[in-house]
Order: sequence, then structure tokens, then C-alpha cells
Amino acid sequence: GLQALLGHLVSMAEALRDQLEGHSATTVMNGDNFGPVTLFRVYPDGTDTFSMPAQERTDPACRETLLANNAYNRRIFELIQADALQGKGVVISLTDCYRTTDYGEPINALKSYILSPFSDDQHVTAVLESIWKARKELGGQ
Repeated sequence: GLQALLGHLVSMAEALRDQLEGHSATTVMNGDNFGPVTLFRVYPDGTDTFSMPAQERTDPACRETLLANNAYNRRIFELIQADALQGKGVVISLTDCYRTTDYGEPINALKSYILSPFSDDQHVTAVLESIWKARKELGGQ
């Protein structure tokens, strides 16, 4: 029974990761993780989400962009959190330092913990809709 429950949680996290990886504004930061926690970043319109994470992590010339993207992700989190506190959305988390860059700056990331055995595709969709709503409020900036 416990294996089935854990397998379901991992399947739901994988479904979320697949959706996030398939969108041009999001990147999964822990794609190699096989647990229920998904760490991801959201980017403004026009960002190349395939190359940006590596640039942010390794290129000191990208420092200002990293800091701006950290602030953007914090604002996305704050908007989603405000909705959640009003009972209108999902609860996610934010880590201030998912990883440190090669040049010493913290990289933040949003976190989704899928822990309920009753989670299904509609809950994955709810996380995504919360992200898109927050991006829309920020004007995709």
C-alpha cells in the first residue's frame, strides 16, 4: 500500500515537471529528482529557458539578470501565496538558495510538494494555473 501511495505522488510530481518543462516560461531545476518535490523557476517573456539556468549558474556577467530573475520568482511566489491565503489557490514554497552560482550568488526556486494521495491531474493543473495567473498579473515582464 505504501509503495502505491509513494508511486502515485511521484507520478503526480512527474506530471507537473512535464508540464513545466513543456512551457516556454518555466524550467525545472531538479529534473533528476525522483521524489514528490519539484523545484522550478519562472521567467519573464522572451527568456531562453533552455540556456538561462546554465548562464545564471556559471556566468558572472549574468549576475544582474540572475538577481532580476530571483526577484521575479519571489514576486510570482508572493502573488500565488496571497491567493492561497485567501483560499483561492494552491500553496507552494520558495527557497532562497536552491543552489549557489559559481560566482557566489544564491539562485532561488519555487517548490511544489505533492504529498496528498488524493492528488490528481486537476491539482497539477491548479498549480500551473496559479503560475500563469501570477505571470499575467506581472504582465509577463
